[in-house]
Amino acid sequence: MKFFEKYFPETRRFRIFAGVYLGLFLVLFGYLFFRQIWERDAYLEKERIQGQRRILKPGARGDVVDRENNLLIGNRAHYSATLHLELLNRKIWEEKVKLRRLSYSMREELSKIPHLDLVDLLNFSFTNDHVSKRAITLSGKVISPDKKVVAWINKKQLSVKQSGNSWLCRVEKSLAKEFQSFRVVNSENHLVTDIGGLFSLDYDLDSQGLPLAKVNSAKGDQSWLGNVLNGTEDGALDFSVNGFSHSWEARYTVVQNYLSEVNRLTGRNSELSMNDIQKHWRRKLVLPLEICGDLTNEEYAVLVEKLPPESPIQVQAKAVRYYPESYLASHVLGYVGSGYEANLDSLAGADLATFELQGRTGKAGVEKAFDHQLRGKDGADIWIVNPMGSRFERVQRQASEKGKSVHLTLDLDLQKVAEQSIDRMVTKVASQRILPDRDWARTLERRTSRALLGTNETEVRAELLLSAFKDAPFPLTGKQASTVAGFKGTEEDAQRLLRRLYSQGVLQRAANNPGAFSLSPPLPPPGAAVLLDLETFEILALASKPNYDLSSLTPYISQAAYDEIQRNEAWLPRAWHPGYAPASPFKLVTALAGLGANTLDPSEELKCEGIYRGMKCHVHPGQHGELNLRQAIAQSCNVYFFRCAERMGHEHLISEARRVGMDQRPLLDLPSLRDSPIVPDPTWKKNRVGVNWTMEDTFNISIGQGGLRQSPLQMACFMAKLAANLKSFDPKITINPKPESIPLEPLTDDASRQAIVDGMILATKEGTARRCQIDGVLVAGKTGTGQWRNHNMKLNLAWFIGFAPADSPKVAVSVLIEGVIPQDQVQGGLTATPIARDLLAAYFAKYPNSLSSIKHNTPQAP
Repeated sequence: MKFFEKYFPETRRFRIFAGVYLGLFLVLFGYLFFRQIWERDAYLEKERIQGQRRILKPGARGDVVDRENNLLIGNRAHYSATLHLELLNRKIWEEKVKLRRLSYSMREELSKIPHLDLVDLLNFSFTNDHVSKRAITLSGKVISPDKKVVAWINKKQLSVKQSGNSWLCRVEKSLAKEFQSFRVVNSENHLVTDIGGLFSLDYDLDSQGLPLAKVNSAKGDQSWLGNVLNGTEDGALDFSVNGFSHSWEARYTVVQNYLSEVNRLTGRNSELSMNDIQKHWRRKLVLPLEICGDLTNEEYAVLVEKLPPESPIQVQAKAVRYYPESYLASHVLGYVGSGYEANLDSLAGADLATFELQGRTGKAGVEKAFDHQLRGKDGADIWIVNPMGSRFERVQRQASEKGKSVHLTLDLDLQKVAEQSIDRMVTKVASQRILPDRDWARTLERRTSRALLGTNETEVRAELLLSAFKDAPFPLTGKQASTVAGFKGTEEDAQRLLRRLYSQGVLQRAANNPGAFSLSPPLPPPGAAVLLDLETFEILALASKPNYDLSSLTPYISQAAYDEIQRNEAWLPRAWHPGYAPASPFKLVTALAGLGANTLDPSEELKCEGIYRGMKCHVHPGQHGELNLRQAIAQSCNVYFFRCAERMGHEHLISEARRVGMDQRPLLDLPSLRDSPIVPDPTWKKNRVGVNWTMEDTFNISIGQGGLRQSPLQMACFMAKLAANLKSFDPKITINPKPESIPLEPLTDDASRQAIVDGMILATKEGTARRCQIDGVLVAGKTGTGQWRNHNMKLNLAWFIGFAPADSPKVAVSVLIEGVIPQDQVQGGLTATPIARDLLAAYFAKYPNSLSSIKHNTPQAP
């Protein structure tokens, strides 16, 4: 029987596998279709977020003008040379390869030295140009954080930076032609040397702080495996190479090459540190790197003309603040600084990584108080970036807009008169000093002692350091001063201490050598002046001295500018700082209190014998004799107001001071200060001093002493209230299109007010304020000479407050001058009054229509 095989074609097996593969293909195709078609929008969105960056551009700040539209703050173009980093990738890679080859060649040469000492390493390394430019860094760990690490090269002490448990110092080629020795104390026995960022080598230190030589023991197996087993790359010395270090060194070198080109073209000496470059690369790679800022017009023209079009260096402009009057009204205008926060509400790209071109925000004065109005509208650019994070193509642009202007009530001409008059007076006071002054010498010693506490010069006494400058026939540098005073630190440490003493007013710079110093004389007396318009409540002048140069604070506040302001004690806006005893001008408040309490009759005469219940009049051992209210105000008799205060009691006196607003700051549209005005009472004294109120306290505040603290602006507002007979007076620093209605509640009755005003007119006519007489203008004024303590010295304060014309008041004025040392015998009638006269005379010369046409009836002394 014959059997036949059944034939099965091979295509059947193929169909099975084909079906399986087809199914897998369909699954894969479906997955890809789902991802690339169905989820296309989601992945495009991810690509957009990952590949795009938003760059915010702050709008230019608005202008600030005075009442006549004179520019006080504006903007100017700030030109800077910037480097577009996205164009440097090829050069950086080439430089990195070059540095890596250099690293290997140097290590190969060093490996041939059997005993490689640290000084041999230094001398060999500094033969290379790259190391000579970058220096060698030595670092380690401190034995104890409270001990200072000290290092020497060739017996020359190095400048060591110590932070926490670590220390670091740089060795420059310029230190010596040949390095012979190195020693370090107070360091652990492990020293790391970084050779210009190329490689590093560790050394052990012996008990004396001397580095032990590295012994080249490379023998036998020189294979790759032997190198690994030995734990070194070359089988000899434990060199360490960091690829990241080479990358940074390459970037730094390339950037420095372009910076050198800019310096060559402009004649500048601009510098960038490795830290500057690293900070920008890590945080702002998408932005250009500024390598040279604040170019002059000539430098700008040179770069535009001589830089090739394909250069990665571009000259860009941005708006920075411009202060055409420099010092004028600096405390009122203020300045800008860092801390800007963009308004992101109206900008596209909220979900993108955002970078911000540095904006500026108000830090003081009008710049801070009206920052919301002055700041512009922010703009934004959206860029596509490459995988490295550098800019590739801009896809969207939203322009920024300039901020709104602020219109101040200040009068530029009157502000100049106020500041110039204060300058003339304080220069005159300073010129009459007899130096050296013992009180000032003690002040310098205290400041020097405090400065030395922040250093490691624990064995140097302040007297020795100051005597070195006192006895020197010429200004001293840090090196010279450290030699005389026996400093233990480096020359850099000494120079740093001298700069600190300069910023604290102990030293002054030599005229022909900014690095040399001599003892500083006392600063000129500070001062302040305020002029108010009684009809509009506007501030016409608000001057504080010393002030500072606003143009030195833009675009950035340099350390030199900060030190200059600090040493001059110029940060404080004295015109509205409530830190001064109001002295005799407060007697007008005492008079108001006595008249309001019906304990004072303006025509009644009270006797001044020069002293009353142990409290002296300013003419003691002389006396005023019998005086009425008008005469007492004109002669500023203390005893008269002692008697008034005794009659009414401290309750009425304190209540009246608070009623006229002496305990509240004037409502001023400027940043408020930390201190507040003070009207003392028994509770205040008990909490402050711990003792009960006495009659002596009542007498003290009746003449503006004791714990009373007011500002020149506060006293000017009080004068305005008395002049206009209004209970409230809120000064304005900006011009309002629709002025608020003026409150009509009177300060006091007409008879009481007139009695006080008559005394002030008499003071100007023949009393303590007679230096404020102005032809054709009747002035009502009150002087004062107060005492206070500052810098541990008992000093004088000179006051004048007043208004004019006396019969139809238009303006009120307040002037204050501080004494700096006890021999500055500043007085209200001699020092403050002439400044008020200059300011009032300038006002009436500029605004002659303000003079009253009523014939002046000057009160006569009975």
